[in-house]
Amino acid sequence: MKKLALIIFALALFIVGCGGEKQSAQDKLQVAASFYPMAEFARNVGGNKVEVFTLVPDGAEAHDWEPSPTDLARLGKAQVFVYNGLVEPWAKQALTALSERKILAVQTGLGLYERSVEAAEDDHHHHTHSCTHGKQDPHVWISPKKAIVQVERIASILCEADEKNAKYYQDNSAKYVEQLKALDIQLTNLAKSAPRKVFVTAHAAFGHLAEDYGLQQLAVNGLSPHAEPTPADLQRLIKVVKEENVRYVFFETLTDPKLAQLLADETGAQIATLDPLEGLNEEGRKKKMDYLQIMQQNIHNLQIALNAK
Repeated sequence: MKKLALIIFALALFIVGCGGEKQSAQDKLQVAASFYPMAEFARNVGGNKVEVFTLVPDGAEAHDWEPSPTDLARLGKAQVFVYNGLVEPWAKQALTALSERKILAVQTGLGLYERSVEAAEDDHHHHTHSCTHGKQDPHVWISPKKAIVQVERIASILCEADEKNAKYYQDNSAKYVEQLKALDIQLTNLAKSAPRKVFVTAHAAFGHLAEDYGLQQLAVNGLSPHAEPTPADLQRLIKVVKEENVRYVFFETLTDPKLAQLLADETGAQIATLDPLEGLNEEGRKKKMDYLQIMQQNIHNLQIALNAK
């Protein structure tokens, strides 16, 4: 973060020195989004009235990414900045440095991070508590219930930034929320009917989804995908997988599946994919997948895993 602070300070001097108004050759509202799900939500709410650009590129790990001077210069040209919170430790520093630009910003996950099931998960895997976020879990966008809140907050900030098109943003938001509610119903029904309630993931990105729908996530890694488990962690998790008769271990699209494969090999389980929607992988980009489609795949794979005999 020291490196980031120096970059931000240098950029702030550059921007203040330049002065003047933000330059935009387009009539559309310029919206910066921190990473994929924030951009996806903003595009669905903003429609053809906004130009959305994403700072964290697809394929990059959002937890580890830091902006370059070029990225910060791009952010300085935005009228609205949409970010999740906790995933982007650089965001508030950047906004402070760019305060002269009067960017409207919304932290869409504010107040949503706490999860009450931390202690239950900690019985099996202590890395959840040792993560830098403590008891707060930033992965709120994976739960449709919380994604709805985020979408509505984005609609509010777009309405504030562009009052003449407020009804357009509100209508788009309402339509998209209906689609998120359909996912919510699917997950509610799945969790009620599935004989298993426990699923195992490579990293603890699905805790909000699990808590909101009465399921339990057991994770090989902590909230960061690069938090390394100890041999004792793995042995404890192997024991739980066998006791719970878990038939699938999930790995993620942007991380190495070797730990999930190791756990599967030790327990006789199979491996499958759950996508944390932090960014599109190569296949997702080629197929032009979106949040709703990827969540449908996640629900499908969860259904297989929780109903496996």
